[in-house]
Amino acid sequence: MENLEIILIDFSKSNLDQFIKEDLNIQLNQIRSSHFYDNSRGEDTVFQDITSFEEILSPKGTGNLFLSNLNLGRTFHDVMIVFSFDEQYGDMTMNFPEEEFYNGGKSETTLRAEGLIRYIFDLMDKYKIKKVRVGYEPATDDDTCLVEINNETKNFKDIVTKLLG
Repeated sequence: MENLEIILIDFSKSNLDQFIKEDLNIQLNQIRSSHFYDNSRGEDTVFQDITSFEEILSPKGTGNLFLSNLNLGRTFHDVMIVFSFDEQYGDMTMNFPEEEFYNGGKSETTLRAEGLIRYIFDLMDKYKIKKVRVGYEPATDDDTCLVEINNETKNFKDIVTKLLG
């Protein structure tokens, strides 16, 4: 079983709390596990105990969150989010089993792909994200990346076609 991966590259840490609290809108009953390291206290902590993700990932930090489901334009199950941040920017990697994306008929998969890409475009516009990679884990590798979206490659139909390819 392979995982599909979405990587939001160079996400501004100053937008992290708004993104997590408003856009992802994670509810406690969705959380299967979480792990963050609190640099200021020198100890591990969990999602429920965090008041500011910008602070917890400062000056640098990582964390992960495993969710039963998450809406990324469409609802996907068994979603892992990995946060990796430097002083100002970082990457957020979201992955889930490929059958969550490719299950059902062609029309269902097409709707799922369109919903996901619209969601990514909205995030890119709202948070000034310059690059997003979508592919099989690890989508950082060119041979497993299905599509790289940036301001020059935001052709909706081409991206959906590549994902369905």
